[in-house]
Amino acid sequence: MSEQEMIERYIYDVVKRVPQDCREEIRMELQSLIDDMCEQENSSVEEVLQKLGEPAKFARRYRDEGSYLIGPDYYDDYVWIVKIALFGIGISALVSAVVNGITNSGDVINFLVEFFGEFFETLINGSFSVIGTLTIIFAIMEKKKAKLDIKPGKKWSVKDLSKNVATVNSWTPFLLPAVPDKRAVISRGDSVFSIIFTIVFIVLLIFAPQVFGAFHYEGGKLISSTCIFNLDEWDRIVPLFVFSLFVGMVNYIVRLVIGYHCKTVMYSTIITNTVQIAIAFILLNYFPFFNVDFANQVKSMMEITTFSNGDILFYWGSKRFDNFMLLFIVLISLLDIGVSLYKTLRYNNKVDKIVEK
Repeated sequence: MSEQEMIERYIYDVVKRVPQDCREEIRMELQSLIDDMCEQENSSVEEVLQKLGEPAKFARRYRDEGSYLIGPDYYDDYVWIVKIALFGIGISALVSAVVNGITNSGDVINFLVEFFGEFFETLINGSFSVIGTLTIIFAIMEKKKAKLDIKPGKKWSVKDLSKNVATVNSWTPFLLPAVPDKRAVISRGDSVFSIIFTIVFIVLLIFAPQVFGAFHYEGGKLISSTCIFNLDEWDRIVPLFVFSLFVGMVNYIVRLVIGYHCKTVMYSTIITNTVQIAIAFILLNYFPFFNVDFANQVKSMMEITTFSNGDILFYWGSKRFDNFMLLFIVLISLLDIGVSLYKTLRYNNKVDKIVEK
């Protein structure tokens, strides 16, 4: 590892742990500090970085970190994801309220009563459920990465940190992780979209599963509707279904927080997709998941005599349809695992040897 690469790794590992609005300033100050220490003390880059200490501890001192449920390393991501969650919950509450208002009201007054009642109920219940779940996820992440507590003190500056070095330090610059290859970086937009979609889906499944179905209108009025799910058994089905989606959301959060394909993301992808395949197998084989009369009800609503062989509703309710759905889920999951494996092994599998002196 060259000295320049060692510096880049150190700065990257420190800066990623501080608030976004001050990262560029800290990046420049830290670069200047390292250069000055090398010149003034006539020391090598390795000796200077050894003196500055482990990046995580360096950043925590700068952030004046104490004991937190969700510490500074994760707080910015936590707040951002909570905002994303509230946006998704708002969308699902709006959809749920509109559908509930249309299906359960006969005039404008009743529609408004049903709409606002359903909207605020879904919004409040969904917010408590989803935000509580996100808090638990981030609290676990915070707990698992914590190695030792650092007592809070005064507000630090970068220069102050160079003067506060532990007397016993087993950390070495050769342990710095590599700056990720650009091709291994995970799109934040994709992760955000996946989280929003999953939250909307979860909230609707819990509070308004009837939105997933077919609706028949005449003259602007709802005449009849049918749901694709078996609502008679929904209380048994929805907990396992929602748990599967929750597992997937954990993986999206891990991807968003880490930001690039690495072994942690790879293991998370393998585990979560495997769990989701197993749950899909159980739901499709041992639970009355779909409404078996959905196709016939659509026929009646649309006044259709029969479906063609190329129409998916032709196979609705049959074992072939369930097998097709399971195969589709397995293929999508294997593709996701394959992409994560390839990008991790291809672009983020650099191993540096520790040079012993």
